Order: sequence, then structure tokens, then C-alpha cells
Amino acid sequence: MRMVIFDIDCLRPDHLGCYGYNRPTSPNIDAVARQGVVFDRYYCADSPCLPSRMNWSSGRFGIRNGVVSNLGAGAKFYIRTRNYGGPQPDNEMLMRRLRKANVYPVSFSNFADRHNMFWFECGWAEFHTPNLKGGGETAPEIHEPLMRWLNHNADRENYILHINYWDTHRIYKMDASWADRFKDYPVTQPWPDEDAIRRHQHIKGPFTALAQFANGKSPVPLMPDAIRSRKDFEHMVTGYDAAIAYVDHHVGIVLNYLADRGLLDETAIIVTSDHGDAFGEHGIYSDHVNADECIHHIPLIVKWPGVTKPGTRCGSMLYNIDLSPTLCELFGAEIPEDWDGISFAPQLRGEPPKKERDRLVWGHALYTVQRAVRTKTHLFIQTFDNMGYPHEEIELYDMVKDPYQTTNIASERQDIVCECRDYWMNQWLEEQKSKPHWQGDPFDAVLAERKAVKSQK
Repeated sequence: MRMVIFDIDCLRPDHLGCYGYNRPTSPNIDAVARQGVVFDRYYCADSPCLPSRMNWSSGRFGIRNGVVSNLGAGAKFYIRTRNYGGPQPDNEMLMRRLRKANVYPVSFSNFADRHNMFWFECGWAEFHTPNLKGGGETAPEIHEPLMRWLNHNADRENYILHINYWDTHRIYKMDASWADRFKDYPVTQPWPDEDAIRRHQHIKGPFTALAQFANGKSPVPLMPDAIRSRKDFEHMVTGYDAAIAYVDHHVGIVLNYLADRGLLDETAIIVTSDHGDAFGEHGIYSDHVNADECIHHIPLIVKWPGVTKPGTRCGSMLYNIDLSPTLCELFGAEIPEDWDGISFAPQLRGEPPKKERDRLVWGHALYTVQRAVRTKTHLFIQTFDNMGYPHEEIELYDMVKDPYQTTNIASERQDIVCECRDYWMNQWLEEQKSKPHWQGDPFDAVLAERKAVKSQK
């Protein structure tokens, strides 16, 4: 089986046509969705970029692999190794496992360079760093070595090709003409309205309404200098949509190439992301600073010849750590005992799941330090360090009635707060601590590091 994984940074599912978006941002991705399964409740277990990708590459929660942030004490990867033998077999990286099953994994990504996380490269047969821009590269710069590789290798058997695009992560550097396709498609997201944007003006911190750029001036036409009005907000959203369309175009180049070679129908395709993006939620505009729904909810679209049924959807609550055992199962690789994920291969086949979750626990420790419990109807967030952002220690949101998390109902629904905090979160924490090779909660190390820094000021 040949497989292509399109790993698109900072991609919100609700800005894709196959997830119901009104603008034509993603015709090529939508075509893949029509041929496979769209997962509606797929979440990264940890955000942002570094912890999320270490989730699926290690098969473990950040609390167990050590990576809960992009830097510092929260970015110390826990891996048990053997002398001259790499990782111990029971906690090997995903690509090492697949390699042992005669899969040939290849990546085109600057991710390891950007975050100094060279464990991510462990197990790949080929790891191509297209240049030294560390996430500042554009899709054409990825495609230059990628297309050369495809010219020589597209028709080989049993490979996984991982393609990592960064263009959808701020700042949106493509030509402004990519926004022209949306002139007849207004921004229909009703919130934030003018009143909400006005209230956000006083919020301090990176990526807030008035703190978009260090010098107060946008370096690109697709992003406004600041968010002072609904017009500015729509300017930013349109820039983001243009970036998605730009990446989707390059996804189409790869798909068309495979089709021209007669390979597409026999190639599995996965479209996913590391995390989403904020557009006003908690006063944040165009970045990822907390454990909100908009950050942790990510797309997952899978077309797998002979496995998936075209045009289906799955509502199971899944983590991105579940991708690891799923790929192992479908490629016939052994699943390490130390992994936390649960294979969703049955859902791909249209069968009942191995385990149906009714809640998820996730975390963020780059800007704010937060853990959250997501049930099918509510989102509970506990904040350990708000970093100056306007978060209360305990927050609860009705995600059915209040999808943008505007009203904290914790005081009104103490029954749900107690269930989420005192039962679901504590139970999850005890489960992690009871697993083999427990090395301590990396959140404690992050908070201690922050306390030490503050004491020196």
C-alpha cells in the first residue's frame, strides 16, 4: 500500500468545505473526503505544534512522553533507549514500528529543525529537510525536492509519504490574489461581532487584538495591522482562507501527479493537522495560546482503498495518538504495549469501535498552562498559569449553545464542574501515573521553571 499524509499546520476543520464551510477553500481536500471518511470529533491530545506531533509519532500522551510545550522544561522528550539499538521496543516511535513491517516512510518537513526535536526523525527511511527556514518555507519550496522524489519513486511499493505544509500558520505570505476567489463569499461566522471585538481591545498579550505584530505593522497584505473592527477580523479570516486555498492547490498538484501516473486509486490519503487556530476565542486572533476547542479540534480525512467506504463520516471521539496504532494495525505492524492510543481501524471499515469514548482530556503548556476535559456537550478548562490572559481558574462552556466559548457557566453548573475535575480529570491523571515508566507530570516542571524565571526578575 502507498500512502500520502498531508500534514497541514494550523488547520481548522470548520474552514474546509467537507466540514461545512461556505467558502471554496479546499476543493482538492474535499474531493478526498468524498472518497473516504471524515472524522468529526478528532482532537490533538496536546497542543501546539511540537507536543501534537510528538503525540502521534510516539503514540503517547504528552504527560507520558514529556512534551507538553514547544520549548523549555515542557519539551524534554521521554524515551527509553538501548545502547547501539535505538529506543526500547515497547515504546518505539511510530515510523520505526512501520519500518519493521517493511513500510518505507519518507518525510518532507522542516519540523525537527524548527523545534530542535530530532527524535521526530527517528525511524524514517528518508527525512528531507527542504531548506533551513524552519517553518518559514512555502509550499513551492517543499515541492521542489518532493516532486523530484516522486518522479523517481512514486510507483514503488509500500511507502508512506509525509508532506508538511506551514503556509496556513501565520504569517500568510502568499500573493494576495489568492483571496480574490472569496469576493462573492462573505465571512458568515457571526462572532465576534463589533461589540465583542471592542471588549477584546483591552486584553494584553501576544496575538491579542492590538498585539498582532511587534511594531504594530503587518508585513503582508493578507493580514491587518490589528483587529479593531469587524472589517479587520474579516480581513484576517480571508487571509487565512487564502492560505488554505493555496495549500489545497499544492495538495491538488500531488494528487493530480499520482492520478496521471495511474497510482491515485491505489494510494491511501490522509489529511490532518497538528492544531487549529483562534479567531477571537478568548480574545486571541490567529494563533494558539490555550486549550480551547478551536485549538485542539483538528481535521482528519482518510481515504484508504479497500478499507474505507466513500462519503462516510465518523462521530467517535478520537485523539491524534489513536492514529499511531491505527496505522500499525492496517500495515500489519505490532503495536507497542506502552502506547496510549486506541486503533480506529474498525471505524475506517465501518465497524463498531474497539472502545467508544464519552470524553477526552487534553492540555496546553506553551503560553497558558491548562488542562481540559471535553465531553460530548461541554468543555471544562482548568488554568494553572494564565500568563496574563483573561482566564479564570475554572471555566465551563456549553459547546452546543456557546461554540465560541463566550460565557463561563462554571458557577451555574457545579455538578458538571465536579464531574469533569474531580472525576474525569483526576481519574485520567491517576491512570497515567499508574502506567509503567512514570517520570512525573511535565506540567509540574513547566510551572517550576516559570516560577524560577519570575523570581529572578
